Amino acid sequence: MHASRWANRNLIERGGLLALAALLFYGWLACPYIVENDNAEFSALGAVGGIAHPSGYPLYVLWLRAWSWLPVSSPAHAAALATALLGAAQVLVLHAAARAWGARPLAATLAVGLFATAPLVARYNTIAEAFALNNLVVACVLWLAAARGPVRGLWRCALLGLVAGLGLANHMTCALVAPVGILGVVRGAREAGTARALVIVIGTVIGSFALGLTPYLYLFIAPDHALSWRHPDTFGELANIALRQQFGGPFGFAGLGGRGHWPDQVVAVMSTLARSWVWIGLAFGLAALGAGVVRPGRSGNEPRIGWAMLLTSFLVAGPVLATRFDLPLDMWGRYVVERFHLIPVLLLVIPVAAGLDWIGHRLGAALPHVRISKLSPVVGLVLMVSAIRALPYLQRFHSPAMENEVRNTLSSLPPKAVVLGSDSELDVGVRYLQLARGERPDVMYIRWGTMDLDWYRARFARDGFAFEPGPGDLKREVAAAVLATGRPLFVAATEGDSLEPLQLYPFGILFRVLPAGQRFPSVAEVFALNRKLFDAFSLAYPRPGPDDEYAAWAHQHYARVWQRIGDEAARAGRRDDAVTSYALMRELSPRP
Repeated sequence: MHASRWANRNLIERGGLLALAALLFYGWLACPYIVENDNAEFSALGAVGGIAHPSGYPLYVLWLRAWSWLPVSSPAHAAALATALLGAAQVLVLHAAARAWGARPLAATLAVGLFATAPLVARYNTIAEAFALNNLVVACVLWLAAARGPVRGLWRCALLGLVAGLGLANHMTCALVAPVGILGVVRGAREAGTARALVIVIGTVIGSFALGLTPYLYLFIAPDHALSWRHPDTFGELANIALRQQFGGPFGFAGLGGRGHWPDQVVAVMSTLARSWVWIGLAFGLAALGAGVVRPGRSGNEPRIGWAMLLTSFLVAGPVLATRFDLPLDMWGRYVVERFHLIPVLLLVIPVAAGLDWIGHRLGAALPHVRISKLSPVVGLVLMVSAIRALPYLQRFHSPAMENEVRNTLSSLPPKAVVLGSDSELDVGVRYLQLARGERPDVMYIRWGTMDLDWYRARFARDGFAFEPGPGDLKREVAAAVLATGRPLFVAATEGDSLEPLQLYPFGILFRVLPAGQRFPSVAEVFALNRKLFDAFSLAYPRPGPDDEYAAWAHQHYARVWQRIGDEAARAGRRDDAVTSYALMRELSPRP
């Protein structure tokens, strides 16, 4: 009987069973490939250490490093499993938060389960990305700050300060729930008692917050390699990385210098909320959130001020933050911004759970012979259906297309090749394969947009390529310096035009750049060379759709090669080669 009570309390009432199910679900779906830019960066850093792009994300990198020993198929898989653990912890803490805000176990389980199986949530809990840890931090703030939270007084203040510091050592957007966190600190200060205790409270919060920021010290000792960001030499440089000065400051989310797209961005965040909560859940959650602000809660539940702060955080993290993005909502723009919709999706868990609890209370009063606890199988079935609906979405974005594109390209290059390109999937993908998997370390990838930075050029100087920019065009100067070394030079196909009038011809998804005086191959030779390259490429996986982001971009790159070769063959009068090229273009394009 004692064991039965323990199981009921910890597995059902406290969400342990739901968290275990989430761990199994996320672990099963943990992606073994690199599938996005940041995902490739974090997967590599999890394997070998280093500094991620600003703000450095030291807490998440250290977490990935702690799990890099997992005996799985790839470093990307180990990092995805480490992230799945964070997703399961997120579910457990969020369930406790929903309970602390007044929901009973069944309502909390249904609301948190629907959130955990939402496609966007499952996506970022099953690949190496900092958003799973960010959501865990937000869930901790909701739990610790609640009127019925797990601790009181100084402990409440200390833990909230610690969580805030740790959160900022991972992802700056956790600060968007500051209204709820500040309310929790004020509650803790009142619970601590006397005016004299206020000084202790302030000191406790500051001290615990500073302790939470200590993962940033890792940046001073992190390994230095081709993927790692610049190492700081002073605390001022450390602060510049942490505050994202390179990208416009802590909340500099705009990139194109305008705000013309903000109405579309607000519509986009509301659309993500609607899809994640199956439309009716969004309306239900917003109604419950408004009711919490307007109407006094039942005895022992969260007072109206708590709901007001939750509403404020929801608005700031949702529609207000959306106005900071200036990207058009094409495929690239949607990929960039949808990740930032996760916090408002999470914040709705609390009002949805409260609303479900209210319905359960009313149903129990109207139908006293119906035991609400007997509805557990129905809740389980609903969550199972919700999990199944996420699978087609995850299949789209867990494609090996990006990793295969990088490996295909890397394996096709001659020894000691140099590739010039931009900050793209080829850049971070090459670093992942070289650093984390030991593939083709002889190839040098140069991101020429950062060759004007001293610290970036110094890394290549250590590998034997010394370069100092002159007064001319940087791209042409870098290309000329590489050709002078005698190493084979390639350039990303999307940027080949910037090197004209140098001689270039298609080589896989790249252009081969020829030094002056070297014979330019004929159209027939270029066609035969690329047929041989593509025959060796690994393409045995479901062809992505037109909106499948990085997988679709990889296949757009493949198709563009054959369109260009087909156009050249047609102009040269080689009709058969042109027909074959256009057929390959259609075959390799994202499916209609």
